[in-house]
Formats: sequence, C-alpha cells, structure tokens
Amino acid sequence: MARTCLAGWASLGFLLVFVATGLRADVKLPSIFSDNMVLQQGVRLPVRGTADPGETVTVELLGQRLQATASAAGRWEVTLEPLAPASAPAEMRITGKTALTIRNALVGDVWLASGQSNMQVSLREADSAAAEIAAADFPEIRFYVVRHDIAASPREDTGGEWKVCTPTNAPAFSAVGYFFARELHQRHRLPTAVISTAVGSSACEAWVPVEVLKANPSFPQPAALDPATYPDWPTYDAFRKGLYERYSHKDAGVKEECRGWAEPGLDTADWREVRVPGSFETQGMRIDGAVWFRKEVDIPENWRGGDLLLYLGPITDDDVAFFNGVQIGKTENAGREWVFRTYRVPAERVQAGRSVVAIRIFNAIGSGGFCPTYPAPLALHRPNDKENGIVLSGPWKCKVETALEPAEMPFTPPRGHHVPAALFNAMIAPFTGVPVRGFIWYQGESNAGQAVQHDTLFPAMITSWRQLWGRADLPFYFVQLANYQARTNRPSEEGWARMRESQQKALAVPHTGMAVTIDIGDATNVHPRNKQDVGKRLALWARRDCYGEKELEVSGPLYLSNAVEKDRIRVRFTHVGGGLVAKGEELKGFAVAGADKVFVWAKAAIEGETVVVANEAVSAPRFVRYAWANNPECNLYNGAGLPAAPFRTDD
Repeated sequence: MARTCLAGWASLGFLLVFVATGLRADVKLPSIFSDNMVLQQGVRLPVRGTADPGETVTVELLGQRLQATASAAGRWEVTLEPLAPASAPAEMRITGKTALTIRNALVGDVWLASGQSNMQVSLREADSAAAEIAAADFPEIRFYVVRHDIAASPREDTGGEWKVCTPTNAPAFSAVGYFFARELHQRHRLPTAVISTAVGSSACEAWVPVEVLKANPSFPQPAALDPATYPDWPTYDAFRKGLYERYSHKDAGVKEECRGWAEPGLDTADWREVRVPGSFETQGMRIDGAVWFRKEVDIPENWRGGDLLLYLGPITDDDVAFFNGVQIGKTENAGREWVFRTYRVPAERVQAGRSVVAIRIFNAIGSGGFCPTYPAPLALHRPNDKENGIVLSGPWKCKVETALEPAEMPFTPPRGHHVPAALFNAMIAPFTGVPVRGFIWYQGESNAGQAVQHDTLFPAMITSWRQLWGRADLPFYFVQLANYQARTNRPSEEGWARMRESQQKALAVPHTGMAVTIDIGDATNVHPRNKQDVGKRLALWARRDCYGEKELEVSGPLYLSNAVEKDRIRVRFTHVGGGLVAKGEELKGFAVAGADKVFVWAKAAIEGETVVVANEAVSAPRFVRYAWANNPECNLYNGAGLPAAPFRTDD
C-alpha cells in the first residue's frame, strides 16, 4: 500500500543520528540491532545507522553483502532481502572505517507488546511464578525490554537490550508477552521475539502519535504542555513536582494540642465517624490540611510479640502512621499521587488486647486522604498471612487538626504516563522502521472513565501504528478488561462494562482479535495473576490467522443479534464453536428490561446455539444485557472453553 505522510515521517524518524564533533565517528546502529536480536522473517529488512559523511558501510548477514554510502548528515541504510526462519545463531557484520559484529542473531517472528501495567506485570508476579521461571529455558525466545521514558517529539533510538529466555532473565519479562511467545514457539518451533514496551497506569492517548491527536479535537491534546517540560521523564517529574510545590499548602507540623491524638485511652467523644477508605472530599471535608483518623482493634493472643504489617492502600498526600501512640512509618508524597502505604509494626509493640491505629494525613492540594475507589480491604495482619488479618475498612473516627482553603493551580499537569503522545514518542517511534509480525496490547484501565472517547481513539491508534509500519494488515490483538472490584447484587451501570464494550468495538477494524478475560480476574487486584490464560487466548488469534491453524476457535461467544419473542428475548452469537455451555447448574449473568430500561435479573436457558432470557415481571422485554458490571457473575462459554464477552442491546 502507499505510505501516508505518517509512514514517511516514521521512515525518517527511525534513523539514528549521532552528531559529529569533528572527530571520526564509529559506525553505529540503533540499540535494537544488537547481540541476541531476532530479525523478522519473510520481509525486506532495512538496516540503518550512522557513520562519517561519505563513508562506505558494508553489511553482511547470512550470505548477503550490501553497501551504502553515508549521507552528508552521516546516515546510511541498506535493505536485506527476505530471510527464511533460522534457529542457528548468525552474525551480522557492519564495516566502515570501524567495524562491529552483532552476535547470536536469529530469524523468526517479532511481536511488539505494549499497554499498561497488566502487560508490564512480570513473570515473577504471575501464578505459579517459581515453577514457570524454573521452566523458562527457551534459547529461541528473546525479549527486548524497552526502558521507560517520555519525549516531546519522536525519538530515533531508545534504551534497552535483547535478553535470551533463561530462568535468570525471564523473571523480568512481561508475563503476558512470555506466555504468548511460549505458546507460539512451542507449537510452531519458530524463533519468537517480543519487544516489550509497556508502562503501568499509562493512558491510551500517551501511545498515540501527536498528528493523530491533533487531527481530532475530541482527543486529548498535547498542546497544554510546553515541550521543554518533558524532553524525558526525570525532567518532567521535576517540572511537575515543582509546580505542585509552588501552589501547594505547606505542612506546619503537628499542633502542640494534637500531639496526644495517637495515644491509647484518648477520649474521642468529639471525633466524628467516617468510613475508610475515603478521601477528605467523599467524607464531607472540602478542605486541604491535616486530618487524623483512629481505629481501635483487638489483637489476638497468638499475635503477641510478633511483627505485623499495617496495609492502608493508596493515600495522598503525606501521612504518618502510629500504633499505640508510637510512630511506625511516614510517607512524604511530593508527587501528589495515590501511593500505597504498608508499614511494619515491630514485634515489641504488639501486645494482646485492645490497640489503636492512628493515621495523620496532610493534604497539600487536590483530592486527599484514603483512595475512595480502592476495592481491596485495608488490613492489619501477620507477614505472609494477609488472608487471616484484621480488616480495617469500615468505620473509623476522625478529627480535623488544620483546615485550609483548597489550594488551586493554574492547570493540572497530567502524570508522565498520561501525557498525550509522550510514550509513543519515546517508546514506539524508535521501532517503526523495524519489521514486526504484529502487535499485542493490554490497556484500558486508565481510560475506563472515557469510554466514548476511547471508541474512536483506540481504533485511530491501531490504524496509525499500521501506517507507520507501512502495512495495513499487521495483526493487532488486544485484551478485554478482566472482572474486578466488588460484585454488585443487582444490575447496574458500571464503568468497566462500558469500557469493555468500547474495546470490543475495535474488532470492526480488520485484522484485530480480542482475548476475553471476564472469568480470570481478581475482585481485589487490578493485576490478576493468571497471565497464562491471557497469553494463550491472545495466541489463539495468532495461531489461526498467522500460523495456519484455520479450524481453531479463537474467541468465546460474541453477541450477534436478538429477537423479541412475546415475553422473552432470544440471543444469537458468533464463535459458538462446539456449542454453548453453562459452567454451573444454571446460566447466570443475564438481565432484561422493558422500554423503561430498568434492568432486572433474568432466567436464561441455552437452546441450540442461542440463549433465551426472560423475567416474569417484564411482560414486554425490549433489551438484554450480559455480564454488564465491573465484576459480573457470569458463566456462558462455548465448547472450546472460552468465555462469552459482555454485551448489551440498549445504548
């Protein structure tokens, strides 16, 4: 296909520039061309680098020998003819006035894995990590782990290095990327590589080229920030911290009359009751300043004289924690972020019977206190025994020490991983000249509140990446958000359900695939540990569409259509491979509504390749939903053992 202006920009953008200083420059290549690399098989392979202007550079690899002359800017490029897959280690030799050799290179398939924390989560954090790591001895699986950074304009190179998959190296690999690559490699015995470029908490807009964002005013725009503030991540962090410090309130310290507020036996009759976790604002305090929180707990006899851990979840801004009046920890959060707090209660402070946990929180600017949306319980527990701890979530006593008028800034700078286009510039642009087999993507949590925007932003990102790589048919496989947070007992509107719908809409873009994970999440952990099934479900799409397993079922049931039949609704699906199955005695997760769109749970039954739903209280049903919640109870699968994706028929 003809390249767009974006693709032309990428071709130039990938070139690595080393500014001459009057001395002879060594022949150099981008860091992706280095020992242990994997080259994409079956396509023409550009090799680019720098040398002295006018210098002749020779590239030799697997019988091919090509030459180029460095331009006046010191750039050179050759293009290797397509290579067949090769498991035998090869050497690439680049010679000019100086020479370098790239060793232990293989030829196979290269996949780029990106997204936010669930793609970044390492193998050491996955289920059965110890066993998985011990077995991770695959010399033909390679990872290039990209250093985290942001940039105001597209970079031409980035920090990172190739690692061979061994039990020593594998613990740091993306767990999803590893299980995806392992599935393909074990089945097709092809060298398989992953360029791992994911950043926790990152937003979709941070991965989108600036030209794409500017072309649509409804997208987040990079214009609000001076590019000089974010040439790299450390500079931007310093700028953001400085801006907060300039406009934030300063903590004058504990008032003399409040110094006993952490002590046992304090009379708290004039303290008011609040529910924790909760921010100052959700607890009715429209203030900045210092607020104390206290909770009395009963320590079991068998905990006496042993260390404990006090887990408080995310807090902002600054806190000091006390146990029976003794300070056990503090955190100063100059970045003004929700930061997790866990403090050790030393064994000598732990006595059986009534004890007091007290927390002083100082909020300097913006929302402060305990994170109100954090779903996991706050707890006091013994090390390695969180399951049998004392749950602290619930009623606490609180009292304001210092009430200040809320501070304001002229604008709120986004966190580094939310700066529009900044992650694309630093962590995607350097690879747009590197041929790849396709992309895998796990992101969406950070955009869950902007699903309508995501409806167009995500497909625009997919299209722009393909344009930059110069191939409209590059596979793009993504993960739909897993089940998470507390389960509701009645049908309701919840943000992650709408986000899953937005993700599924991207299947309208050709050559995409979606791994449904609505059954393998964790109500209390936004990073579910079962990454094995995530990698396998992504790999199903690649196995069918890229590796010739044409009869393979790649997805669970996806909604196709519905028809009202008097007092019930019949729902049809695609991807019913092997027939529809309810895992459990009865089918759950369906709700129906009449014209009023007031949804109630429905009885559901499988009839052939359809599901029939009804509720006696809804005599004229018009709409049906399935698994429409943050953490739904749902159990519809197909015969291939893959879960049905959530859906709704209303809008």
